[in-house]
Amino acid sequence: MTERDLQDALSRVISLLTAAVTNTSLYSRSHPQVAQYVHKAYAVLEPLMECHQEITLLLIGNDLLADGKPFIAGGAASSVAGFIRILKKKGVERLTFVAGLPISELEALIGDLASSESISVRSTPFIKLGKVELRIKKADKQGEVVGETGTAASGNNSAHTVAEVPPEALHELLALTSAEIDELKMLYLRAKNHKKIDVRGVDEMVKGFIRGFRREINPLGLLASLKSVHEYTFTHVTNVCILTMSQAETLGFTGEQLHQIGVASLLHDVGKIFIPDEILNKPGKLTSEERSVIETHTVKGARYLMGIDGIPKLAVLSALEHHLKYDGSGYPSIKGGWQPNIASQLISIADVFDAMRSRRSYQAEMPIGQITEVLRKGSGSSFNPQLVDHFLRLIRYQAK
Repeated sequence: MTERDLQDALSRVISLLTAAVTNTSLYSRSHPQVAQYVHKAYAVLEPLMECHQEITLLLIGNDLLADGKPFIAGGAASSVAGFIRILKKKGVERLTFVAGLPISELEALIGDLASSESISVRSTPFIKLGKVELRIKKADKQGEVVGETGTAASGNNSAHTVAEVPPEALHELLALTSAEIDELKMLYLRAKNHKKIDVRGVDEMVKGFIRGFRREINPLGLLASLKSVHEYTFTHVTNVCILTMSQAETLGFTGEQLHQIGVASLLHDVGKIFIPDEILNKPGKLTSEERSVIETHTVKGARYLMGIDGIPKLAVLSALEHHLKYDGSGYPSIKGGWQPNIASQLISIADVFDAMRSRRSYQAEMPIGQITEVLRKGSGSSFNPQLVDHFLRLIRYQAK
């Protein structure tokens, strides 16, 4: 079964489940119309479970992911939107169907989802429900990983500090970070000279990060330092990639999807190569005209990437959307209630965080506590609130 087939089948299942919940609310759990929708949903879901041991739907903000991939609603957009509202109302952010699912458990799920808000939705042996939580490995006194937890707020569960990571592993990653900056310079220089970049080079950089990545390492310890004003773009892009991939991995993205997010984060600012250096590196405040020129880098970057074979569509989207805010404001201005892709939302948080922590000719380095307050203040307007919470847990900063 192809990914497209899976998405189409899940789209049908969600439409039928939404209809079943709606009819249960209007009539009753025993109404024939409800039973009809449940049986149709089960008829689509049952063969899917023969190909998949588990199928997980993940809700992050207003984005629905199916097995770690953004869900494409297609013609079922209204039903999917209704299903998201139902999950939000009941506080369900993770829904996993397990192979062997009996229809009785599906019927029970519909009843719980249609019940009053005061009644919680129950997990069953073949339907697992929960919240989206940061998965952090903890260590015993000898430093060995002893398990995994989803409660990052607990004082006993925390990401390893850089000092706790074996030195050889840390040196390897730090060397990798330095190498990526040099490689990015070459890639971006080709773009500046209006030549097509070699996608294989970007792929290898991302693969290097994935191979060397250890989820237990606090990503702040890996961020590259700015050596000169002329290196800002390359250093910044590398750091955004580290922070974005750290967020994505701890959210559960793996494999090709994690790889594409890495490629997108490395190329999100490629459009800045087409902005005059005197504007990019201006030591003082930009004029309104100069600001307008800077803001064209999103569209220019997306157009450039569209002309390169082998570039993931996600990279084009992220180049276009990374300055679009969660509430639809920002730039470029896109009509029709456009909402940024989840990868763009992750990049946006990483982008702002690293920009504020970097010393520039016109801006002093901002302390982590102050950056945290900026992110919290923008939560729900500039940024997806769930992703902000997740990011702050990830970097293990607790406001005092």
